Amino acid sequence: MVRFQQRVRKALSFVLVSTACQAATLIAQQFLPDDPIKKIPETESAQKVAVQDINAIYDFVYHSAKYKTPPASPSLGVNTLGEVPDSSWYTNRPKLNVQELKAGARVHGAPQPPFTVVAAKTEGVTPGFRIKDGRGLTYFIKVDPQTNPEMATAADVMGSLFLYAAGYNVSENYILVAHRKDIRLSEKATITAFSGKKHPMNRGQLEKILDAVPTEPGGRIRLMASLSVDGRIVGPFRYQSVRSDDPNDLIQHQQRRDLRGLEVLFAWINHTDAKAENSLDSVVGKGSDARFVHHLLDFGDSFGSDSDIAKDPRHGQEDWLPTSGEQGKRAITFGLIPAKWETVRYPHHLPAAGNFTANGFDPLSWKPNYPNPAFLAMTPVDGYWGAKRVMSFNDDDIRAIVEEGQFSNPAVTEYLTKILIARRNQIGRAWFSRVAPLEDFGISDGELRYTDLGKKYDLLPASSYGISWFAFDNQSGRKTPAEGSTLRVPAELGSVQEGAFIGCTLADTKEKRKGVTVIFKRSADGWQAIGIERTSF
Repeated sequence: MVRFQQRVRKALSFVLVSTACQAATLIAQQFLPDDPIKKIPETESAQKVAVQDINAIYDFVYHSAKYKTPPASPSLGVNTLGEVPDSSWYTNRPKLNVQELKAGARVHGAPQPPFTVVAAKTEGVTPGFRIKDGRGLTYFIKVDPQTNPEMATAADVMGSLFLYAAGYNVSENYILVAHRKDIRLSEKATITAFSGKKHPMNRGQLEKILDAVPTEPGGRIRLMASLSVDGRIVGPFRYQSVRSDDPNDLIQHQQRRDLRGLEVLFAWINHTDAKAENSLDSVVGKGSDARFVHHLLDFGDSFGSDSDIAKDPRHGQEDWLPTSGEQGKRAITFGLIPAKWETVRYPHHLPAAGNFTANGFDPLSWKPNYPNPAFLAMTPVDGYWGAKRVMSFNDDDIRAIVEEGQFSNPAVTEYLTKILIARRNQIGRAWFSRVAPLEDFGISDGELRYTDLGKKYDLLPASSYGISWFAFDNQSGRKTPAEGSTLRVPAELGSVQEGAFIGCTLADTKEKRKGVTVIFKRSADGWQAIGIERTSF
């Protein structure tokens, strides 16, 4: 109980984006001196850590029964502007140039020969093995299916680059092209069977795995090499609850905006296998410096790939286990009326692209393979946050990352780039329609300034907004209306002293439920936007 109470007190401090040590007179304040914070402090070290395991079958069955949208709950892990501060989960990276986009998290480089196999597995949808390269670094190796060369390996690389640029922690994924003779077997190599038991591995077993890999001209094989993440590996994280062994994990995962809004990014790249098993926690540092880092990984089922085959057209459209509503529709129509996804055409002439298209894609109804508790809890404002991340990639950015898939056919690069651009715009249009997509608030020369993202990206016509101004009492939260309904700051508010607060509310004149309230604080340098609250429908 004491531990629980300590967690609640910390959550009230960090989750609501205040500081842990404030005088009693400041606790009542709506905005504290360090708002809006840019980084969530993690003060306690991870000392007693256990490896967390998730049973894939149980996880699927348990969450498949929880497909209904839960009651709306507030998004946490945000600052007073509604943005996600830096943390062990997420980093607000500056706009990356083309070279930085292509590099992503990759700093060590692809494996260097010789490549020594130290372990392999028979479980999972695709064969794989683990190697140590000539520098002693450990990489996890994945392969393409014979039917779709280059598809899964490219998906894993591209997915990690997109998610890194968006702010998440990912592994270093590389395309590795080698000759079979370059891959040797350690005398201590083991292979893990479906039962989970490990056995000594022989060359014949390795050759059987390599036989399943598509062979390129000249006898080379193409692999995807994922560098082992730094630190002590302690298993995946869940998309709900918290880790009891992480003293800094104070926010219920299903309420984290960075996990809720992640659905929008996954929908964009069609990463349908969005489950806890495809995440990984590690502990970096030692002693008092030990901290958790939360990673996303395994993107081989993204875009048009399902890792071992081209993406099933149903994935992303319906749950693996049909809901009662889906079953009812099929029963009523006797299955004679096809769903929209059943009529979509895919680029079968481009096997490396798999089944990936913008036709029939609905950002608001996209689904992972089975229900994800954080995604189910996503609000329109969470979706808007995720859509802003997607829209931050311009056409050249998208092409630069797709090129890192290293497709031998330029037509695949062109096709995937075109589809990602189209899906990006569909996402922006859909989510920007649910809220007032206004950003970059400021006051300059006595007038309110802002950017309409719908207009900026040429996705939506510029909306008209009614404006109301008010004085804001930071102690009580009381708003005192002021005369004025234009962009011009009312005279009675513009002359307030340093440290005072004012605000304005912009409401869509056609859909009044869509609005933004902005709080400004007067400083020596002018006005600073310190708080933003959005409403939606």
